[in-house]
Amino acid sequence: NFVNVLFWNYSNPTEPLKFGVKVEPYESASQTVDTSQTYLDISSYSRDADDDYFVFVTAHDGQEKSENVSIRFTYSKDYFDEKKHKYKCSLDFPAVNTSVHKDVIEVSFQHPFMLHKQDILNEEFKYIVTHDEQKVLYSCFEDEELCTAEIHLNQSTAGQCVELKLEGMIAGIPSYTYRNVCVPQQTPETDKTGLIAALLGGGTIVLFIIMGFVWLLWRKLSRIPIIPEFLRNVITGQSLTSQAEPTAISQMTSRGDTPLLTDEIFSYGSPPISPTEKDCKANTILDDTVVDLTEVSEEDMDCEDSEGVGRSSDYDSPKFLQEMMIRSEP
Repeated sequence: NFVNVLFWNYSNPTEPLKFGVKVEPYESASQTVDTSQTYLDISSYSRDADDDYFVFVTAHDGQEKSENVSIRFTYSKDYFDEKKHKYKCSLDFPAVNTSVHKDVIEVSFQHPFMLHKQDILNEEFKYIVTHDEQKVLYSCFEDEELCTAEIHLNQSTAGQCVELKLEGMIAGIPSYTYRNVCVPQQTPETDKTGLIAALLGGGTIVLFIIMGFVWLLWRKLSRIPIIPEFLRNVITGQSLTSQAEPTAISQMTSRGDTPLLTDEIFSYGSPPISPTEKDCKANTILDDTVVDLTEVSEEDMDCEDSEGVGRSSDYDSPKFLQEMMIRSEP
């Protein structure tokens, strides 16, 4: 993680004894630091992760010096040599987030460049995920938001914890980590096929019931007779006639020789009739208006008997007019 701390041992050190630490980069100037401790953080002297470093440690009490011991380390794959480098520095694997969805474990983490901001890490990050002796290779770049991986599980792992090993390599710098992930017991999913079929069947039945009800209602309403328009007008006219007040008949008098009734009233649309028929009809109308229908006078009977004769002549017209005038007077 680019934090470099150097440790060493020395038997029976005395108080005035000090240790000289010399850090000698391959590409830059060396630096020497004295300390009385048996460790030293040299991170500030080895900031360039792309460089190769030699470190020498010497013990001295002001006059005498011991033989130096050295170590060589690097982060760069270009300088690394297994024969010359006893140690190869590594990076901690980025913090891993895991989630389980059914039979799949989803893994995600940040690219190392986003964590350490070292130019040497500004490249592709390759990593291997191992589970149940199966290895899967993945890769991601620094411009991606997250590096991800998916591990498919067997049904037998439900309710158990599994171990994941993650190994990464970037710029020749290794990193690795382990994670234990517990897979919850999967509850059997409810088969929704039967539920959907039941809903569809019930909806169909309800639809048919509604359609049958509407059909019966329509049949019932269709049996009600519809009153024709002309009959509706006749009923309306009769209602108005029955509600009308009776018309008062004024007293009828004779002025001169002009008859009170004309042929237009009783003979509209019919052939001409004799004066006798006219007198009879006038007498009948007046009788219906003034006297009771059950009382029949002799003049009425004579009118009926002479109806046939009156059609051929006007012989009896003055007589019937005079009788009509007498009967119409109150």
